[in-house]
Amino acid sequence: MSLPAPYQIVHLARGRARNLAAHAALLDAASRCLFGRGYTPDLPRLAERLAAVAAAEHYPAAVSGFVRIELTPEGDERLTAAGVSLYDGYALRSVMPDAVTLRYDLPLTEAPTTAREAVEGLAAAVARRRGAALAVRVGADGTLRSADNAPLFGILGKRLIPAPAFPAVERELVLRAAPQAGLEIADERLDLALLPRLDELIYADHRGITSLGHCDSLPLMSLLAERLAAAIEALFPKM
Repeated sequence: MSLPAPYQIVHLARGRARNLAAHAALLDAASRCLFGRGYTPDLPRLAERLAAVAAAEHYPAAVSGFVRIELTPEGDERLTAAGVSLYDGYALRSVMPDAVTLRYDLPLTEAPTTAREAVEGLAAAVARRRGAALAVRVGADGTLRSADNAPLFGILGKRLIPAPAFPAVERELVLRAAPQAGLEIADERLDLALLPRLDELIYADHRGITSLGHCDSLPLMSLLAERLAAAIEALFPKM
């Protein structure tokens, strides 16, 4: 059986890779943990190779695109196209998917790996059987952990409540942008008991912010998520 491969998905805005040093650092940490081997690419050269993948796929210049960096147990690096956005930069996505909560654990590490991806895919399949688009992962202690393989946040009034999570580029962007969006980062537990009181439940990944429409049939709004997405995008000056 093949070992899990760590990966990161990089956001390219107008052909330029964003947050590349942070993505490379996360891959380096995961590779050292899993394989005992570091990952220290030449970042300008890596940015050129990511742009080349986007160009080969004819990504439109007017919207963002995504390229996946995956490290194999043998020490190889794979760059693959991961699709394009409807938007130029990070944005609040137009979809508001419904979700259900599921209790399950991840194999070995919270870092993005192909093993985690497979588990999250199984969880999504179970969610679809229950009439929802995706699963919100719940820990053994009832803490809400993630959604759609991405960092999760609750919004209650003007408070942003982060779920505990492995370091992720977009999670850090949300935390940096929250004050500019008028949100206070709250030190409280995001758990099942709090779910009925939440105004919004969102997750952040390479695409931007996604607001859930319902979770366990509880209706959710999308009021401050758009302001938060705009604050994230404002961290990146237009080139």
